[in-house]
Amino acid sequence: MKRELIQKAIDEAAKEEANLVIWDRRDTFTVENDDVKEIEAEDDHLRVRMQDGKATVFVEYDSIYKLVVDKERTGKSRPGSRAGFGAATS
Repeated sequence: MKRELIQKAIDEAAKEEANLVIWDRRDTFTVENDDVKEIEAEDDHLRVRMQDGKATVFVEYDSIYKLVVDKERTGKSRPGSRAGFGAATS
């Protein structure tokens, strides 16, 4: 996945005070807005530092295949529906 696309998702999540859901080769995890101290798009990886200082997560861009800015859903949206940024793999 390209750094510019990842930075766009980070910026939107911060602006909307939303969670960021990351799918990589091995796992899916949610970076909850309330628990994040800092998210940085480095040259070849995403770095997430948690508020409590107990964890820093590193995810290589090549292993990310989907990012979702998970905003609060209103009553009109379907449960479980999500839109995201994805990368095509070859």
